[in-house]
Formats: sequence, structure tokens, C-alpha cells
Amino acid sequence: MERILIRAADSAVSEIRIGPDVLGQNLLPMGQARRRVAIVSQPSVNPVAMRIASILEDEGLECAIRLLPDREAAKTLQVAEDCFLWMNELALTRSDTLIAVGGGAATDVGGFIGATYLRGIETVLVPTTMLGAVDAAIGGKTAVNIGGKNLAGVFSHPARVLVATDILEELPIELLIEGTAEAVKAGFIADEGLIELYEEHGLKAPITDVVIRAVRVKAGVVNEDFTERGRRAILNYGHTVGHAIEHVTKIPHGHAVAIGMVAAGAASAAVAGFSEAPRQQRLIEQLGLPVIAPAADPEEIRAAMKLDKKRDESGLRMVLLESFGKPVVMTVDPTTVHAALSAVGIE
Repeated sequence: MERILIRAADSAVSEIRIGPDVLGQNLLPMGQARRRVAIVSQPSVNPVAMRIASILEDEGLECAIRLLPDREAAKTLQVAEDCFLWMNELALTRSDTLIAVGGGAATDVGGFIGATYLRGIETVLVPTTMLGAVDAAIGGKTAVNIGGKNLAGVFSHPARVLVATDILEELPIELLIEGTAEAVKAGFIADEGLIELYEEHGLKAPITDVVIRAVRVKAGVVNEDFTERGRRAILNYGHTVGHAIEHVTKIPHGHAVAIGMVAAGAASAAVAGFSEAPRQQRLIEQLGLPVIAPAADPEEIRAAMKLDKKRDESGLRMVLLESFGKPVVMTVDPTTVHAALSAVGIE
């Protein structure tokens, strides 16, 4: 089992456990006088939630499970409110624990619920997709969608993240491909060895190695900049265009990020001297991810981009690459935006 810690000052605030045996005993951190555990999950992974509940009940805890909608349908204020009311019925206290089991949407909304119920209760995340394991469940960003992607949320670290790689090994190919977008993104911004691993093995790259490398990248960045005042923005490589495409066309998040990275690569070539855009695009295609956006109204895409969280008074900012491992955040002009969108078929 691999243990990766996220720290604040000199203290560990979140522990990430990665391996095939992490859903055994000692699921929850020590030292909490909890009596009840609320588990939110998704229909496809309810057996995992039931397995966790059985382990905890054998340890004397009271457990209850609530199923969330799939994907982005889970990330609404209404779903969060329904969960709050359910937790009221369970009479949860600040000494109790919330566990969120599922993909990136489930851990996003689960983290948000845990961070805000009773102004915050202990939260444990169990990502069951590659997307959740390498990105959504790591780093303490929680959110729901309100007219745009992830526009209401809080920064709040889960006490523990349990990444069961035996579950990831059994993923349907479409979920593996989608999550690979966020994994290879970690390579593009900070770990060329991860790029080379994917170039050599493609989708057969060892999942445990991929997850550990990608999580190390994200944890390292988060340790430097938890609340995204500076360096953490580099984790949004591909997301300015990608989130806009996802919001307008409703394609899966990983597919949108893949397209967004192609767009960001074109913008990087135009203004940051990035010479590896063709290599980047070849690898994205090799991994079975799309590089051209679905048909969409360009003005809708541009309007959605204006809601990007990195915007400031200077205008739209994008994460670009000078080279692999050297990301920069730059304010971009309309000409650069046009080059980025044209590269993915949005004219």
C-alpha cells in the first residue's frame, strides 16, 4: 500500500491510501468518537458501499447508505439539500463520519456535503473510477454546478481517500479511457515519465503506477497552494476550453478535458513557444480520447469560457505549456482563443 500525505503547515491533514488492499480493516482514521456513518454512493457501485458498511457494522458502528444520481446529475444543490435532510434524520453529529463512494461527481458532491453539514464533519472518499482516483477525490476541492461547472463549493480536505486499485483494474474500458485524460494531464504538467509510460504501454500502463504518479503530482501541487491562489491553477490545464465544451455539449468530463488539452496545446504553441503539441495530440488519440469537439455553437462555448474560475479583472486566463513539465498561467487575447478553438473544430 502506498501512503501519500497532504499537509498544512507541519501537520498532515489528509491521507491518501493506494493499493489493492485498502478496503480491509482500519478504513477510518483513529481518534474520532464516532457512532454513526452516513454513506453516499451510486447505483453501479452500491456493492462497494455495502461492503464498507458491513465492515464498519462489524466494528460496532451504525451505517446508512443513500444512493446519488449518476454523473453530473448528482452535483446539484437539490441533491445536496436532500442529503442534508437525510443526515438530519440519521441524527449525525460532528463526531460522526460521511463516506462518499463512486466516481468524480460522487466524490465532488460528497466532499461538498461533508464540508458544509454542521459546518463540516469528517469525510472519507472512496473513488471507484480512474477519474475520481487521480483527480476529483484528491486535493480537497468540493463543488456543485450552478449554471456552470463547479461554481459553488468549498476547499475542504477529506480526512482520508481510499483508492482501491483492484476496483480500478475491473473498470469498463470507457471509464478507464475517460479517467486517463486526467492522469495523462498530470504527466503533461509535471511528470514526463508518466507521458513516456503511456507512450510505451497505452491503456495497458500499470494502473497502480499511473495512479501513484498522478496523485503525487496533484498532492505536491496542493501542498504548495491549497486554495488555488497561485500554482494550483496549473491543475486546470485543458479545463478552460474543456469545461465549456462539457457544459454546452454534455459529453463526459474526461473527453472534454482531452479536447481542452488539444486546444490548450494549440494556444501554447501560438503564444508560449510549446513545440510538443503534435506529440501531445498523438498520445491523446493513442489513449482513445477525442481530439475534436462535438458540433456546438461557438458563441455558447465562448460564453461558457467566460465563467471559468481562473478569470480575473485582466480577462480570461488559460493554463498553457512552455514545454512538458513547465506550465504557465497567462491572460489570453481573442486571437489566441480563436486558435485554441479552431484546433478542436470550433470555428
